[in-house]
Amino acid sequence: MPTVARLHAILWGVFSMGGFIAAFLLPVLIYLVGIAYPLGLWPVTGTDPTTLILDHRHLGTLFLFVTVAGSLYHGIFRFQSTLTEMGLARAKRALEAVGYLIIIIGILATAIYLLQYNQGFFSLP
Repeated sequence: MPTVARLHAILWGVFSMGGFIAAFLLPVLIYLVGIAYPLGLWPVTGTDPTTLILDHRHLGTLFLFVTVAGSLYHGIFRFQSTLTEMGLARAKRALEAVGYLIIIIGILATAIYLLQYNQGFFSLP
């Protein structure tokens, strides 16, 4: 199997995983932060659920990273494919380059933000 075909298969696999994340985890995050907390349906404590998830909880930080990174990858990849199918096939290489650049910058920015917010992420509890 050629290297390009393997890379293409891996990227489509990550795209599929991002779609799963966007379909199942993103609605949970939107519900918690955008609906339940503002409407007073968050019964756990009086604090913001995002703060509760992030504060010294490795699983919560990982949940937010996987949700944002997976949804970003899936969304940008889907948008780039849609633009290509809508008549911008000549600019396919440029769209791919811009799309992957946005994905890389977005994932790195998310990782940097979460690691700065949760300084003790790499220390054992």
